[in-house]
Amino acid sequence: MASSGQLHVDFELKSPAEKVWGTIRDSTTIFPQALSHDYKSIQVLEGDGKAPGSVRLINYAEGN
Repeated sequence: MASSGQLHVDFELKSPAEKVWGTIRDSTTIFPQALSHDYKSIQVLEGDGKAPGSVRLINYAEGN
């Protein structure tokens, strides 16, 4: 079963914004490698995967 929608979250961080956004921009490759128990794969469906408006397909690991 698939679902779609939008998620908006506000929170404060103690890390520099450049570091946080760098991680989010590169999450297509970083998350499946660093968090393989949670993420099976992330595919870019539209855009370059880094720019606003990019569309990603996230496949979570089984059981998560």
